[in-house]
Amino acid sequence: MSFKNKLSLLMASLIMTTSVVGCSDFINGRETKEEELHFANDKLVCLRDVPASLKRLTTGDAESKEIIISVDCLREALVYFQKKTYGAQSNAYTVEEMRRFFSKYFLKENVVTPEFALELMKIKKALLGGSNNNLTKDEITRLVEVLAILRDEAVDLAPHIKLLLLKTEVDEANWQQVSAATEQLRIGAQRLLEKTELSRSDYSFEDGKRAIKGFKEFVKEKDTEARVSQWLPVVEVVKNVLMGREAQLATFSQWKGSLNSLVDLYGLFLKYHYVIHNFDTSNQTKVREVSQFIGQAIDLIEGCPQITTRGMIPLEDIDNLIETILNLPQVKKVVQIRPVSVETLYRAAILRLLEPGRNGDSRGILGLEKKHIVALRREYNVWRLVQSFADSQLQGQRSVDAPIPRNELLLNYKQFDNGSVINNGLSSDPYEQTALLNAWNDFGDLLKSNVLIVYNKNGRIEEYNNNDTLSTTWTGLTKSNLMRAMSRALMLAYGKETSGELKKATIQPEGLYTWYEDFKELMFDLKAFDRRTGNTASRSFQEANFFTFSGNGDDYMNQRETYEFVSLLFSAGLSSSASIYNDMLVEGCGKANGLSLREDTDPLGFYYLNDKCFESQFRLQFNKHFDNLPEMSKWVARMTPAEWTEFYSTLRFLSRVSDKEDEGLVEVANIRTMVTIIHYIESIMVSYDKDRNQTLSLDEVYAASPRFMPFIKKSTTVTMETLLNQGFAYLVFYGKEGNGAQLAWFQAQKIWMNEATRMNLLRVIKVIKQKDMDKAAQQQRSAQGYSAQNKAKILVK
Repeated sequence: MSFKNKLSLLMASLIMTTSVVGCSDFINGRETKEEELHFANDKLVCLRDVPASLKRLTTGDAESKEIIISVDCLREALVYFQKKTYGAQSNAYTVEEMRRFFSKYFLKENVVTPEFALELMKIKKALLGGSNNNLTKDEITRLVEVLAILRDEAVDLAPHIKLLLLKTEVDEANWQQVSAATEQLRIGAQRLLEKTELSRSDYSFEDGKRAIKGFKEFVKEKDTEARVSQWLPVVEVVKNVLMGREAQLATFSQWKGSLNSLVDLYGLFLKYHYVIHNFDTSNQTKVREVSQFIGQAIDLIEGCPQITTRGMIPLEDIDNLIETILNLPQVKKVVQIRPVSVETLYRAAILRLLEPGRNGDSRGILGLEKKHIVALRREYNVWRLVQSFADSQLQGQRSVDAPIPRNELLLNYKQFDNGSVINNGLSSDPYEQTALLNAWNDFGDLLKSNVLIVYNKNGRIEEYNNNDTLSTTWTGLTKSNLMRAMSRALMLAYGKETSGELKKATIQPEGLYTWYEDFKELMFDLKAFDRRTGNTASRSFQEANFFTFSGNGDDYMNQRETYEFVSLLFSAGLSSSASIYNDMLVEGCGKANGLSLREDTDPLGFYYLNDKCFESQFRLQFNKHFDNLPEMSKWVARMTPAEWTEFYSTLRFLSRVSDKEDEGLVEVANIRTMVTIIHYIESIMVSYDKDRNQTLSLDEVYAASPRFMPFIKKSTTVTMETLLNQGFAYLVFYGKEGNGAQLAWFQAQKIWMNEATRMNLLRVIKVIKQKDMDKAAQQQRSAQGYSAQNKAKILVK
């Protein structure tokens, strides 16, 4: 039940009670000649304005003076009528007496049905005690006292009503204002709880649902009815998650705790609505608020009645919450995500990230347990520890975009008092402190990589082969912390030897395969994965080993390779490609006169782009879209037409996913692959071009060969170690694999070779791609042959 509807319902019940008592001499058919009771009476005339005041209060338009006048009118009328009137019972008024009078004299256009009247009496009983069947004069006295409390709390809450009811413009509310509003709501609700019988009543959520149904009929407002009908299921599933399906609140403490949980949850919703939704890693205030938001969300889950009493939140309740929220019209307008996608992912997170000892075994897992929340809090505290270091770099009035040289950064890391941060703000538990120190050492290992991951002003990873001159910023460190958190989660969930420092852990190919299977449904919905490519774990593993800055070609991914792979994936494959696609639409490559160039869209739901237009704009705007690759941009700018044709056609070959491309069309999937390959080429150049002349000498190629040696060994029949060492160099300089004789010849005359360019590296990737395609085709032929052979056996039989 929303706050607005709760308040309206409570006020409606109070008005009804006041009005009934006010004219109860009429109820028994006996008029008082000394003082006839009707709305012209000075004591009652003010009641005419109460409904309008109530409406203004629930829309946030009522002034404090108006609230005081209206509530005091109700209180004075109650006292007056308590003394002057009576019903069929000597000291009480029945439900039917109240309902008849309320419908006849007070709100002629709003009908109080017998069912709604009964629900109002249940509310009366919850607030004041007594019976569901009548309202006694003693209860009226208590009602006057409750109204005084309600008046004072309504006055204090009035300045916050618009914000609480989402009637404030998003850009006009900040974190402090939302916090103040929810805290005032909490104070008022707690005071009412203390002064009423609610904590001792048996009022249930089902009672509330029935009351809301009657209230919808009573107010006769279609908008109100629509909002209630839409949000009531959400309220119910949230209640089930936090308090349980059969929640029994028997004590004041339980009621207070549940009320706090609900207010906390509503506060988080408001903070997301007004503050968190436009997260910006370049804004220190926003980053701090998001961090606080996550911490408060963890506190809410950890302190909710389901966890504190039952010890877990059942998976079924979480599933129902996900399904209800994702099926809301407002959510569907923003994103189309199937509930099963999120359900699959969060289960995987519980089984692999929050309880890695299970190794994905789902037997016996019934819900989100206390130990899972403890594990989640640890990861949150690791984030806070690293972000504390990033924030410390702003000392001395340094701006968020001011450069921080690599040498200064490493010195600051060495001198940072991590122990004080851990002990004073994160955890006092010795085991948790050890885990945080391990994570701190892992962060240091990433900072000490040969190539420091830094971001330019557009959020793209800078690849410049003079790493000594690179500098980062607070904004860059914050984004790096986000990438670090994601790569750490990937290693914890799918890696091996993860119990200590992650710089000693590894991810095997099968781990990456499982990661893809767990994430694929959600990534399909988000248009991040392409169904046509199947499980790309093998390709991703190969790319991380070959083309990241720290890649070494071995049979596992270490922490640095994983971190760099995740960073490049988001910076290049998703962020830069999206920018290119949008610019192509602006240039008319995907639309003409506002219409798509084709009636259909590509499998990811994006417009097809015209290949000729795309190629022209891709070259024309290359420097803009790859401003993080300055040397690559210069190289492309110097290309002859023939060199550009080879460069572009090779990229198109490497990114091919559909026969649609033969029709002169480009898909978003093509752009993502092309952008990623360009970054991979530059990663190799940055790592091995030691003399910084923008080409690779033979010695520099030899230095790069160890990371590609596993591929060379699988691709040739040559076994002699000396010739194998020439295999990668031959591949680079000739763009193809060499046999024994060719490698021997190459070794004899290699001193006459020119240096390799980026085009040579692109040809290497082409050979690797062709090898993978040939392998896949061979596997398909083998599968088809096996199937045909079995079919023939069946026919013979």
